[in-house]
Amino acid sequence: MPLQGRYKAEVIGNIWDSYLILMDVKETEKSYVFNLIDFQSRYGPTHIEDLFSKSKRVVIRKGKGEHVVRTWSDGTFTIYPFQSGIPFYFVKQATTAVSDRCGGAGSA
Repeated sequence: MPLQGRYKAEVIGNIWDSYLILMDVKETEKSYVFNLIDFQSRYGPTHIEDLFSKSKRVVIRKGKGEHVVRTWSDGTFTIYPFQSGIPFYFVKQATTAVSDRCGGAGSA
């Protein structure tokens, strides 16, 4: 199943280890396209900052380059930027249909 949608990586710990990464992901036949939506960290993972330093959009070609992306059977994935530090584990965020947020279709 190809990666598609909004994903979040989050670690809640002390001030030194906490971070939140939110990005939109699209998987094509030859690459992964990541669009950074939000990144919050005080002292945490600089590898993500370095990956998105030139643009909020990053394309990683499958099987090539210095970054590793591993998809898992449950629809999650890990990204290991620059194959350095620690990998980041991303979980797909649930989406809510417009009709659900508005009380359902036909509601008054």
